[in-house]
Amino acid sequence: MKNIHWLALVASCITLGLSACSSGSSEEGIEASIKAVPVSAAHHHDETAAKSGDAETVVFRRSDGVKIELQLGLVNLVPVAFQSCEATVASLGRSLARSLSPVAPALAHGGEGGDAPEGAVSVIGSEGTGLGSLKASPGRYCGLIVELQPGGPTTAKHGGSLDTSMVGAAVNVAPCYYESTVGLSDAEAEAVSAHHCVQAKYTGASRRLSLPFTTPVTLDQANRELELTVAVRYEEWFDNIDFATLASDTAQQAKLADNVAGSLQVLTDRQQLVNLGFQIKVGGEEAVCGQRYENLGSNGHSLRVEGFRYYASDFELENASGTERVRLAGKPNATVYQDASHGVALLGHAQGCDSPVPVRNLALSGTVKKGDYERLCFTLGVPFELAHSDPATAPSPLNVTGMDWSWLFGRMFFRFDSVADPDKAAANFFVHLGSTGCSNGSSEFGAAPDGECSYPNRPRICLAYDEIAQGHPIVADIAPLISEVDVTQNTADTSPGCMSFPGDPECVTVIPKFGLDYAFNPPDLVPRREQALFTVGE
Repeated sequence: MKNIHWLALVASCITLGLSACSSGSSEEGIEASIKAVPVSAAHHHDETAAKSGDAETVVFRRSDGVKIELQLGLVNLVPVAFQSCEATVASLGRSLARSLSPVAPALAHGGEGGDAPEGAVSVIGSEGTGLGSLKASPGRYCGLIVELQPGGPTTAKHGGSLDTSMVGAAVNVAPCYYESTVGLSDAEAEAVSAHHCVQAKYTGASRRLSLPFTTPVTLDQANRELELTVAVRYEEWFDNIDFATLASDTAQQAKLADNVAGSLQVLTDRQQLVNLGFQIKVGGEEAVCGQRYENLGSNGHSLRVEGFRYYASDFELENASGTERVRLAGKPNATVYQDASHGVALLGHAQGCDSPVPVRNLALSGTVKKGDYERLCFTLGVPFELAHSDPATAPSPLNVTGMDWSWLFGRMFFRFDSVADPDKAAANFFVHLGSTGCSNGSSEFGAAPDGECSYPNRPRICLAYDEIAQGHPIVADIAPLISEVDVTQNTADTSPGCMSFPGDPECVTVIPKFGLDYAFNPPDLVPRREQALFTVGE
């Protein structure tokens, strides 16, 4: 295997520098020079190595755990136009017609520098790829229109013996995949050497995409300059792809193009990228389905992990000036939901350990107002407005049945499943956090509550942001949470372990460590303690 440089915080960026001309027409008005710059996903790294730009491959794990060594990743991304907020179908058509005039394509696809075919974006070993210029009239814009477009005859600098031609292709990739790494820890996966390599191109029709701005952008005489960044989260490109047929199956190649399109995320110069990495652990070790861990609980017993997942929502960054909301980007593995009011992510073993298609979600990307921030905060749980919706019709990831309690009690916010002393008594030990004390004014257990529950059980988690911004992971470790409970014992007539309901002795030392008061003997409460679940890792 080639020497591998683990790149951190990598996103392909498109930077647009805009200058307004006096006439106000698109031909003589605002001109955008566009550049694509690759960097990687959130991972703590050595800054010197990260800036060297000499990586021959990038290595990461797919959401199902397959390790991927990407030798070539090229995308022919062409800027087409700005999308007007007030655009009707007709005006949008005129705008696109102007952008596709004989002059516009040359301006929009000039190309400059970089280790990729001219005009194509490389996600490996490139300092930057120029994509030429784009003109726009003064106005109010709500998005950037781009195209995944088949390329023309060009010569690439990077790729070695691989076919780097983009003739007729919008996407050209060469991944090596290690299929036996599913279900392994990161350390175990790193040691696996058996792999297969494949090269594939998407040569289908062009894909035109509208990338929305989080907030509208005004371009006029008073606002002549703007920088936009389109992040390309390439580690999502291969989710749900069948590597064995990728080289020959046009349906798989089309799915690859779908994933590439879904990985694009636009930021204005008033925003910055937020890349978050996560880890789930048991006593400092990576939590792996079916693996046994020792010395847990008050009496040092063993546990076999059967699942570890949780919802996190409403991410915000804080500083002395106030709080700014983080808007999450969607993912091909359907683990993120974002609407106008809330963003929700399902993290960890998203589909549980018994799913035929395992899904690990340990990374999020989003945007926030540009600034220097001191704390990252999020809610452990699902907002009330979304928590009690029907899972059969709810959007992903709110439709994951393994996290559903009932319409009345809503979603489980945190779910840790295990078997204690698996070689002996083999008793179930669960930690499930969710809302309790819910009422719908009737005896219908399945109906949603008519108001917030008495014990919402949605703790707000806040962590120092400095190291997180450098790529350090947000670690959820179950061991400190359960350190004062005997995981092999369970009070009669109560749920195994702690399931949040009032009056359960096994919850007395667990729920307060979420940072929540616990209703052991309502209305008397066991007072909350400092949350013990989340820390910032190395």
